[in-house]
Amino acid sequence: MFIGQIGLVNNSARMTMLRLNNNQSQIIRRLQTSAVQQKRDTVTINSGFTKEQDKTGIYKPNVNKMKALNNITYTQLAPDERLKAEILPASERSSYTENDALMNEYMKQYRIEGRFEGDTFVRDSDAPIKLILPDQVSTSDLESFRHKLNENELTSDIDWRGVKEDFWNMGVGFDNVERLEMKADYLTSRYAVLKDRIQNQFVGDKQISEMEKLESIYTLAKNEMASAFANSIGGFYEDLGQTGASADMKASILTMVDEKAARYEDYIAKTSAYAKSNTSDNRWLNSNDGYMAARLRESATELLSKAETRTDIQVPYSAEELSFVGVYAKTLSTQINDSNHVWDVEQDDRALGRFLAQQSKNIQKEMSNSKVGDKMSKLMNNAFGNFAIKFMDSLDQSIDKNKIMINKNPWMQGLIRTEHIDRDSVYRAYYNALAIL
Repeated sequence: MFIGQIGLVNNSARMTMLRLNNNQSQIIRRLQTSAVQQKRDTVTINSGFTKEQDKTGIYKPNVNKMKALNNITYTQLAPDERLKAEILPASERSSYTENDALMNEYMKQYRIEGRFEGDTFVRDSDAPIKLILPDQVSTSDLESFRHKLNENELTSDIDWRGVKEDFWNMGVGFDNVERLEMKADYLTSRYAVLKDRIQNQFVGDKQISEMEKLESIYTLAKNEMASAFANSIGGFYEDLGQTGASADMKASILTMVDEKAARYEDYIAKTSAYAKSNTSDNRWLNSNDGYMAARLRESATELLSKAETRTDIQVPYSAEELSFVGVYAKTLSTQINDSNHVWDVEQDDRALGRFLAQQSKNIQKEMSNSKVGDKMSKLMNNAFGNFAIKFMDSLDQSIDKNKIMINKNPWMQGLIRTEHIDRDSVYRAYYNALAIL
């Protein structure tokens, strides 16, 4: 799966205010004569300095303007490692170990069980609520709980509440598009393990009702993933004039997920002992579908590589293409929304044309190195022209802000740009650069 940014040259814009250096002395005098000391508690610090102020080149505030605070004390605290951890849904965690499964089972003792009746949550028990964090659980308590699980083994009943919570936040958009296949593999491996468990543990009406629950939860999660991707990534391309992109991407996600689920089911049928635990210390793991699904994903490495190839089922886009086009959309969207940090509008507009031409060439190279089909290539190529327009629109908006700044500070006239991007110059430079790159 392709992961990373595509075709975005990291050309940080120079700060516009640096152009004021040529007129530094004049600006400083004007700033210093402005009415900034009408109140005693007003403090003004200029970013510039003159040699008369400090020959060493270090800015030193005037004591008449600023009062220094002496004898400041502070205490340096060690960083809390827990604050560095990224809070992710279960479908985006890179691993799920035996210790993770044990802690998860332990914490279920403190879940608040209940149901919603309208807008009101009604608890199933009147027992006092006990709140506990994983960090508060001692190693000895965990080991004691492990022995208890091995003695009793997990109940044959499926923890549907836990399944629903683990399938929470299955959507894929700009913030997590790099994890598309990770989330799809998580969903489908859990589905395959639970389906196998239901078929082997239950019979008759019980089996039917449990399968209905699984299919309902699985379908909701699958549709959430497909709809979120279609609305965000597909919607982005629709806005760039690519009609039908959203529907094609949704259909492709749904097919990709079902194909992965079928492959995992086939793997389980052929390799039933992929994660069986028969020792006395961890026998309880056989009934922990989250742990079993994690081992299935690890065991089925070859399966996962095959899942990236096209099958006989005709869908608009493959799994790899969806990942590629998602990352590409994220890159372009970021460039539009943060245009000031991508391009300095004070540069010649012909340079902008060359910049866009190089970006276009980079994208072509990435597509040729990846498994991108003709349909996807056509979509991405056709979208680039409208992307360039939106990018220049964004740059023009920043120039409009310069105009507002000058209206408030007339002395800045001539120091910052106020004319919009000359698009004819950009396009001429763009096509000339493409011809030689």
